[in-house]
Amino acid sequence: MNQPGRLLDGKAALSLGLLILAAPAKGHELAAKEPLKLGASQMIKLVIPQPYSSNRLEYDYIVPIVQTARDRYFLDAKVFASEQPLIGASAGSDFFQAFGQSARLGVRTLFEQGNAFHGASVGYDSLWQQGEYYQQIGAAFEYTKRDYQLVLTMGLPLSPPSATASVDTPLASVNVQVSLPTGYPGLAVQPRVYLVGSNSTGSAVGGQLQFTYSFARSWSATLASNYDELTGVSGSLTFQVLFPQRQPDSVGAAIHPSLINSFAGAVGNNGSRVIRLDNAPAASGN
Repeated sequence: MNQPGRLLDGKAALSLGLLILAAPAKGHELAAKEPLKLGASQMIKLVIPQPYSSNRLEYDYIVPIVQTARDRYFLDAKVFASEQPLIGASAGSDFFQAFGQSARLGVRTLFEQGNAFHGASVGYDSLWQQGEYYQQIGAAFEYTKRDYQLVLTMGLPLSPPSATASVDTPLASVNVQVSLPTGYPGLAVQPRVYLVGSNSTGSAVGGQLQFTYSFARSWSATLASNYDELTGVSGSLTFQVLFPQRQPDSVGAAIHPSLINSFAGAVGNNGSRVIRLDNAPAASGN
C-alpha cells in the first residue's frame, strides 16, 4: 500500500536532484553571457637600438568602447618620441629627433571557449621629424591561441614629405609575424617577414628574428635583429610593461589567463605602426 507513496517520494527526490544539478549550469550560462570586465590599459615601451639609431619611448592608452562576453571594441592611442642618435647626429642639434602619434580602432573576438581570439584594427599615424611631416594609414589582423600568435600588418603613406626636399622617403610596408613557444618558460621566438618600398626607393624584402622573454605577467623584454637591402643589418632591445595587472577571476567572461594581456593590450607595431623611412631600421617589439 505504501508503493504509490514511495513512488511519489522517488519522483520528488528525482525532481529535486535535477533542479540542484540544473541550478549551477544555469548560473554558469548566465555568467558566460556577462560582458567582459576589462577596463582601460596602459603600456610603456622603450626601444634601444644600435648607437647610430634613435632610442624611442612609447606610451599607449587602450580603452574599451563596447564589451560583450566575446567581443571587445576598443581605441588604442599611442604617442612616442625619438632622441637623436648617439653617433652621427649633427652638432648643435636638438635632443629629440622625432615626435609622433598613432590611433587604432579595433575589435577582438574570443572563440574556442575563451582559448583563442582573432581581431582586426585600422587607424592613422603621423610623424614629425626634423621639419618634415609624414602621415599614413595602417591596418592589422591578428590570430592568437594560447602560446601561438599570427599577425599581419600593413602601412600606406598618405603623402610625401610636406615642405622641403628630403632624403627620407616614407615606405609602404606589409609584415607577417608569428610567435612560437620555445619550450623554455616565458620565452617566445618571433620570426617576421616584411616587404617595404616606395616609388623612389624601390622595394626590398626583409626578415627579422625576435626573442621575447616575459619576466612577469606584464613585463617583457625583446631582442631583435633584422636585415633588408634598404638598411642592411640592424637590431634593438625593447623593454615593455603593460598595466594594470589583472587576475582571471576579475575579468568576468571566460578567457584563458594566458590571453588576458594580449586581449586587453595594445595593437603591436609589428613593423608598420611606427612610420618607417627609407633610412630607418624596421620597428621591433610587440
